[in-house]
Amino acid sequence: MKKLFTLVSLFLLTTALVNAFDHKMKISTSEQDANIFVDGQLAGTGSVELKIEKGTCVNVRVEKVGFVVEERTFCDQKNQPKPDKNEYIRMSVDEAFTASSSSDIANVDISLKPSKDELESWQLISRIITSYFDVIETTDRETGYLRTAWVAQNFNGSIVRSRCIVKLGNTSPLEYKVKLISEYSNANGATVKTDEAFKEWERILRKYEGLIPEMQSRVGR
Repeated sequence: MKKLFTLVSLFLLTTALVNAFDHKMKISTSEQDANIFVDGQLAGTGSVELKIEKGTCVNVRVEKVGFVVEERTFCDQKNQPKPDKNEYIRMSVDEAFTASSSSDIANVDISLKPSKDELESWQLISRIITSYFDVIETTDRETGYLRTAWVAQNFNGSIVRSRCIVKLGNTSPLEYKVKLISEYSNANGATVKTDEAFKEWERILRKYEGLIPEMQSRVGR
């Protein structure tokens, strides 16, 4: 029994000594409500204290809507300088947010009931869309379908892609469904074709804000 007690005591002492040599540090951010993730797990907001076990690394990711995601890796490994005990992360405003506005018509089918005949309405719709988008990917007047190519705009840490789709909703009375699609990604290395990196965004880039209102005023509600 005494031997067992001695072994347990040695184990606890060894563990305490190892932990004593683990590197402890504090992470704080310029945004007090920013979420701080450590190795993928939410650790706190604004500031957190963490421990880096000897010989290991930790990944720190800081996120807040409207700001560029910041990511750091800190290691306590041989032949590498130890991280500072305090790390301050200054976050930058995501320019995609300053170049856009919140919208309740993004990614929603908007009903358009032309006051003109089918041919004139289709031509007018096409002209309006091409004044905002340079490339029409698909157009078919017979089926009443039009889709623009994706247009991507890169910002400081994010990418926004936009496109417009028109579908015939009804022939009598004539009705079209217009959807302005807006999607956002802050994934590293994302391109306009990386579908899995994007998600629907409830904002519209300002250069497309007038598209739906112009259609409604010129084609008909």
